[in-house]
Amino acid sequence: MKLIIVGAGEVGRELIKRLQKEWKLVVIDQDEEKLHRVVELLNSESLNRVVLLQGDGTSKLLLKKAGIEETTAFTACTGDDEVNLEACRIAKEFGVPTIFAVSNSTENDEKYEKEGINYVNKAIATASLLERQIESGIVSPTNIGLGQGEIVEVSVMPTSILAGYPVGKFTSRRWRIVAIFRGDRLILPRPKTVIKPGDRILIVGDPKILKYIAGLIKSGEPQFPLQFGTEEVVFLPGQYEEAVKDARFFYENTKLMKVSFYTCFTATSSLIKSFEGIKGDEIRTKKLKTCEKEFFQEIKEENFGLIVMPDKYREFPLFLGIKTLPVLVGEETLSPVAIARGTTPVERILVPVSGSFSGIRALEVGIELSLMLNASLTALYVSPFENEDKIENLRERITRLSTMYKVPIEFKVRYGNPIREFADESRNFSLAVIGARKGKKTNWFNPYPPYHMLHRAKCTSILICVGE
Repeated sequence: MKLIIVGAGEVGRELIKRLQKEWKLVVIDQDEEKLHRVVELLNSESLNRVVLLQGDGTSKLLLKKAGIEETTAFTACTGDDEVNLEACRIAKEFGVPTIFAVSNSTENDEKYEKEGINYVNKAIATASLLERQIESGIVSPTNIGLGQGEIVEVSVMPTSILAGYPVGKFTSRRWRIVAIFRGDRLILPRPKTVIKPGDRILIVGDPKILKYIAGLIKSGEPQFPLQFGTEEVVFLPGQYEEAVKDARFFYENTKLMKVSFYTCFTATSSLIKSFEGIKGDEIRTKKLKTCEKEFFQEIKEENFGLIVMPDKYREFPLFLGIKTLPVLVGEETLSPVAIARGTTPVERILVPVSGSFSGIRALEVGIELSLMLNASLTALYVSPFENEDKIENLRERITRLSTMYKVPIEFKVRYGNPIREFADESRNFSLAVIGARKGKKTNWFNPYPPYHMLHRAKCTSILICVGE
């Protein structure tokens, strides 16, 4: 993601300090001394991602040089409202998706509104924060827990992943829905409270991930895997070329921002180099002494965008009621877990569905990946017998999802054993996305199909676990 900041004053520098780890920044200011002060803020990892340009932020030539034609967001925060307005007008001409400005005077707010520019009035924002703290003693929402937490309000769009589902279905260590505003009513949600389109919801959570959650809820646009995390973790207990191949594909083609390798051997330089230059150089490696056991301990308290593991774990322990390592990792982290079989690039995606919430959540992830990767999407239902009433209900539900997201979804029905039929069908696909509910027991007499599907699939598979 790329952001152009016009103005390297106090507001601009504070923005740079907060965003430098995850954004590619271009900073423009006419004052050379201010740009020198920006350099002092940057850490070693950010130096290659931040470009400083001395000059006029309202110059189209300079803005083209800054890469405005391919920028994600633009903000003007100089002390001169006329400069801010003109810079934002130019950003609008170039079709920048997201534009913000700082208004230095309430007298100029009307000008920003007339131009349709999102703005923050410096005086009003500061006074509002002070008022809340003076009258209630409540700490500003932008600085909860010494910056470790944040609160945002988001409107739920009809295409949002939350619309139509109860609050309790969305479980994460890193964010929570704490309040719903419906019209003029405040609702303190319980786990069974259903979220509706048009609701305004308050979310509290980790600032590093909250903005992506808010963006996904607001826009409904594909953000995979930012709703889970920004980091890809690749576990290599040995030399598994398929795992490296698939991990590289997902890192390059989704919105993952950094990658970490956990290996049970000394990582070679060629392994690291194969990922360099894709999205900067946020790559780290760690050699594990006790391999699987240490890996599980390292990651179990965290959330990640994607965890990639090799296809070395067999399903047999599931028949004895023992969950395999990929299943344990998926349940413990609630992060997507990919079993890599080297079938990337992804051209055809298969999602088994049964009408359960976990299956529909997996289908929504499949929809996101279909949009991002330009891949076809098939929803598979395996019925125990023909003419089952449930088939038409599922078909209608999937048709609604297809219409809502404007993504063609093939609905396919097979008959027989769900695990066996899914495994056979997966031979024709390059990726399967499988939904499961955390905490489900499985054994020989009562097998839980999603966990067996993960191991029996003939293509690379992603397990999506949802909360109990």
